Amino acid sequence: MKASELLEAIKENIRYYPIEYLKNKVADDRYKDPLTKKLAEYNSNAYDDIYETVIIDDFDINDKVVKKIREDIAFYFDKYGGGEDEHKIFAENISLYLALIAKKPLHPYGENKKDEVYYSNGSYYCRGRIKYIHDEKSLCRYCVCKNVGFMDLF
Repeated sequence: MKASELLEAIKENIRYYPIEYLKNKVADDRYKDPLTKKLAEYNSNAYDDIYETVIIDDFDINDKVVKKIREDIAFYFDKYGGGEDEHKIFAENISLYLALIAKKPLHPYGENKKDEVYYSNGSYYCRGRIKYIHDEKSLCRYCVCKNVGFMDLF
């Protein structure tokens, strides 16, 4: 499939997602966890990016990879979370967009090397990738992040 086809399918799949709920989490004082707020902001920005993205130089995306990502996300929700179907659909489509079209990490990132996920010298790095990539059906396999080198762990 072409990236432009996947992008249009993603737009259609999340069109009715209540994005204002997610955007409001960022400023809502009832949510105390800074990670929850950071993830809400990252995903709502990705949502906006999806609708602003125009693919000029279209490229191929392997249908089997798309199918595998969908299956692995379904496994994750079945094992760890449940939740409403609209949240599963949203997470699946945001992940497909970030991993295959935007080529960005699946988690929020910073520019400080002390952050769990960070951007440095033209690449994304994740401190947890080396550990979590071995988990069953790990989404790390699709993420653009590189493992953090030994010297950057400290």
